Amino acid sequence: MKLKKRDTMKTKSVLLETILVTIVTLLGMWFLPAYKTIFALLPPVYLLVERRLRHRTWGDLGFKFRSFRADLRANWLLFALTGFFIQPLTALWAKAYFPEFLVHVQARLPFESGIGWGTLLPLLATSLLGEELTYRTLIQGKLTLFIGAPAAVGVASLLFGLAHFAPGSVLIVGVDIGLIVINSILYGMIFARCNNLWVVWMAHLLGDILGLMFLAAV
Repeated sequence: MKLKKRDTMKTKSVLLETILVTIVTLLGMWFLPAYKTIFALLPPVYLLVERRLRHRTWGDLGFKFRSFRADLRANWLLFALTGFFIQPLTALWAKAYFPEFLVHVQARLPFESGIGWGTLLPLLATSLLGEELTYRTLIQGKLTLFIGAPAAVGVASLLFGLAHFAPGSVLIVGVDIGLIVINSILYGMIFARCNNLWVVWMAHLLGDILGLMFLAAV
């Protein structure tokens, strides 16, 4: 009985910690944008500390090197969809039918500040790894234990979309967040199927690189 009670307390602690870290991170990013990078580092730091204190493996965080090829083959369709097609097609669609949305998205591009690809790529790779640790390993992974994978994917994806909020008209902001949520749902499906962060991160990185290239060119 004592063992079961202790396990229950640990489980509740994990849920409360996940909620607290998520709330602090998102509120900090929304209301203190000057410190956005610092708040974005909070979930990865928490996961690393928690891994050590609770004796979790790197595989528990989703860092599965050995099964990368097998997991990639098992999820090749979703990987191709998110990594090669969705973002370029979205850019082409916006150019043809919704130029106001295209302007809204392009305003967030780093090229406006003169950042070249040599600097952008490592920054992008690092930031996306942090994002996937936050929304896949932390939020989706932890919540799956309590509400199941489908609901956890939905919650993580909604928060992922809201975290990318940029001011604009209701329609444009709604379309922007909606498309980001859809992308996140697909990333979440990959992670739910294989629990391999590297596969999701690679799909996200390729998708963002192609998306940036198309957005910068149109």
